[in-house]
Amino acid sequence: MINLQLLDVIKESLPNFDGENSSDLIKAEKILKAHQKIDPEFSLNDIENLMSFFKENGNKFNVLFQDENLLKIFKNEDFKINSSHNRIFPNIMQITPEFRTFCEEHIKRYIQVNIKNNSWENLRIFYKNYFPVISPLTKEFLIDQITQKNKLVRSVIPEPNHYNYLLAQYKHGINPHFYALQSDIDSSYFHNEILDINNDVSEHQNIDIFFRVFLGKILVALGHFDANTEELRRILKKNSRIGADWASKENTFDSRAMAQRFLQQATINSRFLESKKNEATTSEWITTIGYYAIIFMIFAVLLSVNKYAFLIAIAVEIIVFFIINNRMNRRYETLFREIDHLYLGKLKKFGHKLIQLQLYTLVIGVFIAIFVGTVLLCITKPILGIPLTFMLAFILRKEFQKYR
Repeated sequence: MINLQLLDVIKESLPNFDGENSSDLIKAEKILKAHQKIDPEFSLNDIENLMSFFKENGNKFNVLFQDENLLKIFKNEDFKINSSHNRIFPNIMQITPEFRTFCEEHIKRYIQVNIKNNSWENLRIFYKNYFPVISPLTKEFLIDQITQKNKLVRSVIPEPNHYNYLLAQYKHGINPHFYALQSDIDSSYFHNEILDINNDVSEHQNIDIFFRVFLGKILVALGHFDANTEELRRILKKNSRIGADWASKENTFDSRAMAQRFLQQATINSRFLESKKNEATTSEWITTIGYYAIIFMIFAVLLSVNKYAFLIAIAVEIIVFFIINNRMNRRYETLFREIDHLYLGKLKKFGHKLIQLQLYTLVIGVFIAIFVGTVLLCITKPILGIPLTFMLAFILRKEFQKYR
């Protein structure tokens, strides 16, 4: 990793520094080593890393060094994005996958800091202005983080006595920019998650007017999600108006009375949460055991039939697992609620993914068998084999597009 603060030192003495000019590189190294003797804030290793970077890459990443916001992100500074300092879009054609990978670690850290600080508006401004430098892996990380936040909002809606969390730990749940960011990223991807939150509020609206204030704040915030369908857009707009009416009732409650009411629930809530940590229903245990029993039987049968087929299947499954693990995680989180019992939850999730893995492996085996059969058919009966080859290629292309 390079220390970009060294670049500031270079430009003080060499303002027109050219990373592809060998003479400038020699001068820059001398400047840094002289500075290091006076101020040992930077190590000789830092200097060598920076020089190696320019020798390997030249001016390939100059766009980064010209952009004030990205420069601050690379210096691990926490700050509000100033979109007027954006130098990315005028140089959009220079942004390559290699550039995104180079930025990945620092961009991810900046996203994490904003999420931790509930700086959703700043994160929106950053995403809108700098999405070209966000790598696919970093974007997937951001999407996963938002999905977890949506799940937290859903978890608190059925528990009115926990609505104080919306003012403390779950502030994102009533933040309009949190939901607007989701439509900035991909409104079709978050469509169902937003609809689920809306439906949860609708299902639990028949409660004390005191608590309905908080549900109203959620609905108002949800209204800032720019849905990809007219139907959802209409629903959210309508419910936002209803939510605004509910939220307006907050002024009728004395703030001290509200604080006292929540304080009375504090002991009950803490005991409730503590007890839920180790809860696990019998059905959850049966389901989890069932997953592993099925896997054990499949492997036992395969091993008894042919040990080489067993080893090949294991190798294929390991490869497939690493390729689609993140997708299986998202699918599991969409289909199932989180189990409060920590260890059981992890066991059940992994067991469910192993079951999915068997299905994927079976499909791959079927495709391989079809492919081999098609090749043999092409050799023996080309009239039938060639059309089947094109048909198989078309089907495979469609299937692989789902996992891009």
